[in-house]
Amino acid sequence: MARKSAAVRNTIEGEEPHTDGRRERSRASRRAIIHAMMDLIVEGDIDPSAARVAERAGVGLRSVFRHFDDKETLYREMNAILGEAYVPQMREPYRSTDWREQLGELVERRAKVYEEIAPFRISTSVQRFHSPTLMENYRGLLKAERKALDAILPEPVRNDEHRARAILLATSFDSWRLFRHDEELSKKKTLEAIKHLLQDVLDQIED
Repeated sequence: MARKSAAVRNTIEGEEPHTDGRRERSRASRRAIIHAMMDLIVEGDIDPSAARVAERAGVGLRSVFRHFDDKETLYREMNAILGEAYVPQMREPYRSTDWREQLGELVERRAKVYEEIAPFRISTSVQRFHSPTLMENYRGLLKAERKALDAILPEPVRNDEHRARAILLATSFDSWRLFRHDEELSKKKTLEAIKHLLQDVLDQIED
């Protein structure tokens, strides 16, 4: 059975147990609901019903809506957890000062993160048309990925519209998903394919 990553589990668990027993029970119930929602998505249910979430969490349906007014609230909580778990990894300083090598580092980081968050990215991509929260998150992810590239690319490359977009595509989640999921390549082969794709673009750029 597929499972959430340790980073996500640790982020959900978060704080130390509350000394007030009633508050701790409420907090534990909320955590169980979030765990259930994210477990179901990881297992392939990209849009779990409140009833399924309640059943998996071992709580009543009313408890789900007592903690989360609606699904949008639950989506926002899930997005916050994923951000807290993975954004710091993506923002770590690069080891190299060369922009081409930094791109290589970025690809490796994204491959690692994409492997762990793929079920949530796929769910977001599919369900965003029915959820304002997920649509906002989807657009925010694309902007963040473009911003991360712009911080690396030298100005002449950023201003080269076609090559900049080719680099964006090569390093995107959609390219990773194509190789990893649709073509069913291994993690190693997927990373190699993306690096070769990116190198083909970079070979056309003069320093």
